[in-house]
Amino acid sequence: MKKLVKLTLLVHRYLGFALSLLFVVWFLSGFAMMYVKYPTMRYHERLQRLPAPDFSKANLTIAQALDSAGVKDTLRSIRLGMLLDRPVYRLTTTKGRYQAVFADDGALFEGADSALAVQLAVRFMRGGSIERVEFLTEIDQWMAAARSQGYATPVYRVHMADRARTYVYVAAQAGEVVQMVNAKQRFLAWLGPIPHWIYPTVLLRNRPLWNDIIVWSSTIGCLMCITGMVMGFVRYKRNRGVAFSPYKKKWFRWHHYTGFAFGLFVFTWVFSGLLSMTPWDWAPFTRLEPEESFMWTGGVLDAKKFSISSVVAAEKLGSVLDTREIHLTQWNGKPYYTAYADEHHTQLLAANDIHAAPLARLPLEPLVSKLQEMNAGVPLKEAVMLYAYDDYYYAKNHEKRLPVLRVKMALEDEKWYYVDPATAQVVLKHQDLSRLERWLYHGLHCFDFSFLVYKRPLWDIVVMVLMIGGTLVSITGLVLTWKWGARKVSKARN
Repeated sequence: MKKLVKLTLLVHRYLGFALSLLFVVWFLSGFAMMYVKYPTMRYHERLQRLPAPDFSKANLTIAQALDSAGVKDTLRSIRLGMLLDRPVYRLTTTKGRYQAVFADDGALFEGADSALAVQLAVRFMRGGSIERVEFLTEIDQWMAAARSQGYATPVYRVHMADRARTYVYVAAQAGEVVQMVNAKQRFLAWLGPIPHWIYPTVLLRNRPLWNDIIVWSSTIGCLMCITGMVMGFVRYKRNRGVAFSPYKKKWFRWHHYTGFAFGLFVFTWVFSGLLSMTPWDWAPFTRLEPEESFMWTGGVLDAKKFSISSVVAAEKLGSVLDTREIHLTQWNGKPYYTAYADEHHTQLLAANDIHAAPLARLPLEPLVSKLQEMNAGVPLKEAVMLYAYDDYYYAKNHEKRLPVLRVKMALEDEKWYYVDPATAQVVLKHQDLSRLERWLYHGLHCFDFSFLVYKRPLWDIVVMVLMIGGTLVSITGLVLTWKWGARKVSKARN
């Protein structure tokens, strides 16, 4: 037993020497993460800055435009927007390529040059002057979300000569603004998300290496916490008198005190951070599998099904919505134009029926029937419309759309689907393991329990107290590491 205790102590001590500084960084940056997000321009923020489009010259259907441009690739998504004063279809292929085809004459957009990038940036900023323009062939520090936002390099980074020192990013392939970040956002990111996620540019460009660093540092950190908690209880049991800790030196004693009080929280916080990476693929993704997506949409996106001209569609949709962009989507084999005014206001229009009128949302019965078809032979457990968030479909700042349709299938792992009937999209899917991950990751890391997260400032107080405790554990450990290192250096010199 003594050998086991000694081994546990050595493991905790040497892992602490290796990770104490990282833990301090994680906790200090965690305070900022309570209020600061990574500076990514969200879709509704981009829509808000777009001028009112003029689709009156979108004479070509998407099929006609693709034929004229000679585009043969299978498409994943199609958006109808503007490129300065011309309507344009922006395309994403299943191979991850980004292209644009003009909707007025079917010409293939050959890519933006610096002059066009400046025009797009100035219009997006609604005026202003330019300090300089850079051409990026690799992502930089502020393009971490490039893949999820649907763009790739090359990109023009336009430095605006404004007081906020704004960077505007223009994707060369699609000819559109895809990111905007100012100096305040950049500064706050260096206090929060970048050190917290270990997100320097060199690792952004090497995702596998970044993934390995996070997974293994968190795994080793969990082991350090476990051995520390074991030693905390061992030391406590050996001293049942008035003295809580056997240590005479103050930094050892305070590390014991704070570790005893907050060690479990430190462990669960690091462990939940590890689970954010879904290591070793232990939990399924919360989106449709490729086979399910194929069944839900009714096959590959077929441009020929969009028989109604974009001009007619834009006129109908524009009569009921202040449209900024139109997505060409497909559900159950049927084509739809989906108009967006912003993230919460949309309209649907059947794209193969000239007599169709805009719809605020699809009827629910066909959506439920489709999910039953995708789970053939499985009984339906529940199908309800949610007008408020539940424990799995929720948003701290209420940014997710409502209402949504929640459909539960009576499988062994009980699949839950959350469907937005206003866009015909499955916005979330859960199974047993992904629901468990929701509690082990988000619950333990962000404390986003429904009884707490919407009750401010109670959530702030609870999380702040725990974060202060974790920080004290980490700082006392770092001081011990520093003192140990200083002693080793002093002995080496003597």
